[in-house]
Amino acid sequence: MKHLFVNGCSFNRPRKKDGHSVQTYVGRIVAQHYGAKEHIFARGGRGNRRVCDTTKLFYETNKILKHNSVAIIQWTSAGRRDYPTNDGYKPIEGYNTTWRSWGTHEQLKFIHSLQGFDIDQDHSLMQLNDIIDLQNYFKIHGIKYVMYFGLISQINLKYQDHKTLHESIDWSKFYQPNTSHYEFCATNQLQISKNDQHPNLQGHEKWAQGLIKYIDNEII
Repeated sequence: MKHLFVNGCSFNRPRKKDGHSVQTYVGRIVAQHYGAKEHIFARGGRGNRRVCDTTKLFYETNKILKHNSVAIIQWTSAGRRDYPTNDGYKPIEGYNTTWRSWGTHEQLKFIHSLQGFDIDQDHSLMQLNDIIDLQNYFKIHGIKYVMYFGLISQINLKYQDHKTLHESIDWSKFYQPNTSHYEFCATNQLQISKNDQHPNLQGHEKWAQGLIKYIDNEII
């Protein structure tokens, strides 16, 4: 592996808050382990639509890397609704589309005005379809990849239609699909502080160690 592409949210970015500083993250640790050049597209506070769109843009801009890299996709909250902006917010060098996000929790008055709107089903279907969309793109182009949930999965299997879509996902490409990096850190007391629930240094290192083993055994 010569190149590692990393996309996600703030769980794959350096973190500095309330006097605490964590300068590394899962993607960087994995890249350093393999001696690979890291291409970091993760951005704090953004959602899964941006992950899908910017991942495709990266590989279509750098077609030679389709067969010379591994992609790490860290899924974030389906409640984050990404939209393109004209203000250059959090730009990625070499790309002209920038993104902001709004959260469904910020628009509850509007949502409750919609007849029969089911926010849980909406989040679940959005997450399922984003995963299927990007997996299909990777399969079509022969790109090696691994996915995991950075934040708690919002897939809801109490609905039969959601189960049907869930069964179409290639779960062999997922590291720890029954949990998330967030839950792993919360359970093992590996968060930065009570006020900042992002992974601390050990939280990134321990998750990355397991991810590296998975990549070695299942992906490359």
